Amino acid sequence: MDIYKFMKIMKKLLLLLSAALIIQACSSNENEFQIEGNYKNAQNEKVILMQLKNNGMEKVDSVRLEGDGQFEFTGYTNIPKFFVIQADKSKTITLLVKPSDNISLSADMENFNTTYDIEGSEDSRKIMNLRRTLESNIAKLDSLGKYYKENPENEKSGDLRNRLNKVSQEIVQEQKEYTKEFIDDNLNSMVSLMALYQQIGPRSYVLDPKEDFEYFEKVDSSLMSLYPNSGPVKSLHSQVADMKKRLKSEKQSSKRLGIGQVAPEIALPNPEGDTVELSSLRGQYVLLDFWASWCKPCRVENPNLVKAYKRFNDKGFEIYQVSLDKKRSAWENAIEKDNLDWVHVSDLKFWNSSAAKTYNIQSIPASFLLNKKGEIIEKNLRGDALQKKLHELLNED
Repeated sequence: MDIYKFMKIMKKLLLLLSAALIIQACSSNENEFQIEGNYKNAQNEKVILMQLKNNGMEKVDSVRLEGDGQFEFTGYTNIPKFFVIQADKSKTITLLVKPSDNISLSADMENFNTTYDIEGSEDSRKIMNLRRTLESNIAKLDSLGKYYKENPENEKSGDLRNRLNKVSQEIVQEQKEYTKEFIDDNLNSMVSLMALYQQIGPRSYVLDPKEDFEYFEKVDSSLMSLYPNSGPVKSLHSQVADMKKRLKSEKQSSKRLGIGQVAPEIALPNPEGDTVELSSLRGQYVLLDFWASWCKPCRVENPNLVKAYKRFNDKGFEIYQVSLDKKRSAWENAIEKDNLDWVHVSDLKFWNSSAAKTYNIQSIPASFLLNKKGEIIEKNLRGDALQKKLHELLNED
């Protein structure tokens, strides 16, 4: 082959290769994001970039701040993803980062929560506003609690408590309405995911998965069509599917376990190993109570059951208590320690108890009051409410 012809071919190949590299570089740049920040009063502070994943947060990068408080992180993503910038456990900023985002952060470490700001990401600013609205309402609730505690004992009347409870409920409702409106306005953005899982207190969510299921469903429907490959979106989709099944099961259970329905049969062994049927107590008013030795609220409620039993047992009242314990020794020790002198049964299968499944028990304590025919007439009577109802039913003088 002629040398000049060969060089000409190679030149074309090099041009094609260069073009391919340029295209690849452009493609990479399109997925690159940059986060830069300026934190005042943060010398020697360690700032960490973490990605929020289904199973927790994964560290991506970190930097130790110098005197000027400047920092920068870069990364790549082809879909919107949640990241957290953390200076310490209490000083965090949640970001929804999209491909090619250039985000700027600023804050004063001495007053972080009220001074941090975000530029370059509209979605991240929405998360910031969502968080600040929630924190404002939590602060209002905290101030009500503080006011109640600081009042002298003689002013802690039921009237004061009722007024404060009413104001608290109004604040919680205000946050709920804000959250619903936020979701409706941002159904096409993954920021709506953050709104679904807000907590106004420990394990106290603003939106209840059961009562507010329509919002979980509409966010799932919208985001699944837009971001089907997103981990958080797929996680929500799975949760919504599970909730649908659970709600369907609860709806069926509510018909089967509704007021006026005959309580389904239970036949389980007592501590001596003898099978005792629930139906064997027909002809008496029966409290069917689900509990366990490890359940603190159950143990707190037990003294109320003892009072009711002592007062009404000889008038036609019985208790049939089903334990969700796993260990026989723990079950029997709790019976003895709490002085529970009535019918006890258990298959020692924890939440897999056949009776718990039959009655769709999701939490304990849980109880059903049955009339002499074995029909359900009340549910989950606690404290004095049980004695009051039994007084009414048994016409006690």
